[in-house]
Amino acid sequence: MQRFPLGSIDLNLLKVIYALVIKGNMTAAGEYIGLSQPAMSHALKRVRAILGDELFKKTSGGFVMTRFCTEIFPAVRRIIEDTESVMLSRFDFEPATSNRAFGIGMNDYFSVVLMPRLLERVRSRAPHCVLEVIHMPRTGGTQNRNFLPVVQEHLDEGAIDVAVMTADTFPARYRCTSLFTERRVCIMSATNPAAKKPLTLDALLSLGHVKVTSAPSRRGWIDERLDAMGLQRRVVAVVPHFSAAVAIIARSDLVAIMPESVARLFEHSHELLLLDSPFAEEKQSTSMIWLAEKERDPASQWLREQISACFTADAT
Repeated sequence: MQRFPLGSIDLNLLKVIYALVIKGNMTAAGEYIGLSQPAMSHALKRVRAILGDELFKKTSGGFVMTRFCTEIFPAVRRIIEDTESVMLSRFDFEPATSNRAFGIGMNDYFSVVLMPRLLERVRSRAPHCVLEVIHMPRTGGTQNRNFLPVVQEHLDEGAIDVAVMTADTFPARYRCTSLFTERRVCIMSATNPAAKKPLTLDALLSLGHVKVTSAPSRRGWIDERLDAMGLQRRVVAVVPHFSAAVAIIARSDLVAIMPESVARLFEHSHELLLLDSPFAEEKQSTSMIWLAEKERDPASQWLREQISACFTADAT
């Protein structure tokens, strides 16, 4: 195996590979590591010559790694991120004295479920820190639970530290962890005549539905299930927030299907009935996502720990 004298290796060239993979295009990669586009082009030319491989192929959507680049990138990433970890080790995050503002991307559902618990934890441990929620559109059915571009943009630009969402497809430059899984229930007013009968599939489809979505044209998970069965529900209203759906349900004979945790919050105040739906086995999994480059950042680590703790049995 050929070896290079350590003094002859320019480790900055590895940053070029890392930045191009993380950012996906020359301009963004250059800004990320503080190089102009001509300097990036020159550095890429140098590292290509040294490694004897093209490394990246340009496409209409940005850069695509060659097979060789794909093979070496895990090692490149470890070098860069381990180096960052060494440098950050001198700058420990002190929750008790920090006045940092943390950005969290989520929709109204997660704001209602997570924020009260998270804020309680943060205020008791980091009284001067601020939590800023940036609204993220709700993902749709199984065909739309991909990583939303708006979330990617906010993470890449540093507008948010983490995103909490129901999505299961993530580009390689992100990390994720599962937070919790819960079932969905059908809600209706306690005065709804349908409450006196079993909620079979036929009964559910005979009722008018309130659909909750950030994109009215998007097919939700329940619509996809019904499509597969050759069935269709009757949607009477489409709203972007669960709170709006609850207010409508409380004053009508309509129904809605939503995560149980949200429904429980409004169950008594709006005199709602929570019923098992014919799709009770369909559970919703929620994840927390962040940039790989923030993996070892002390402040980011602390925030992720607080969020995860909100969903553990012994959370206080």
